[in-house]
Amino acid sequence: MEGVRVFPLRRFVDDRGLFLELYRNQATHPGSEELTRFFSGVEVAQLNYSLVTVGEHIKGLHYHLKQADVWFCPPPFKLKVVLLDLRRNSPTAGKTQVVVLGEGKDAWVYIPAGVAHGYRPLTNPCGLFYLVTRCFDLNDPDEYRIPWDHPAVKQLWEVKNE
Repeated sequence: MEGVRVFPLRRFVDDRGLFLELYRNQATHPGSEELTRFFSGVEVAQLNYSLVTVGEHIKGLHYHLKQADVWFCPPPFKLKVVLLDLRRNSPTAGKTQVVVLGEGKDAWVYIPAGVAHGYRPLTNPCGLFYLVTRCFDLNDPDEYRIPWDHPAVKQLWEVKNE
């Protein structure tokens, strides 16, 4: 989908657990350039965390006109992200995309303004960190919703071998 970017993260595992480098604002060694480039131009205004503790629950769909989101699902959680391009002038207008994030799928996903997004937890509970490029403003929330079962995405929520 135009403007949506998925950045796979490198997982370091040893007998004590795991480590993921999630963000860096400058490249300091070979291999660190890609993560720096992914966040280049993304001005983070707010960092949020959501924890869903109810199984079989779909969060979404909602979209923003003034902000982009950048999502990360930390292990051991896992979720299915469903995207719908609502931008009229986009070459992918009306198209959908599915991204699985979390355990075994360590990645960031950048969601531009105008792309509706939601998720279905694949674990219970399920956590999500998300960065936004605009602080939430109660007087101008920039939050718009469409039904989770919109005809363009209804079939995408099914859980297969994710």
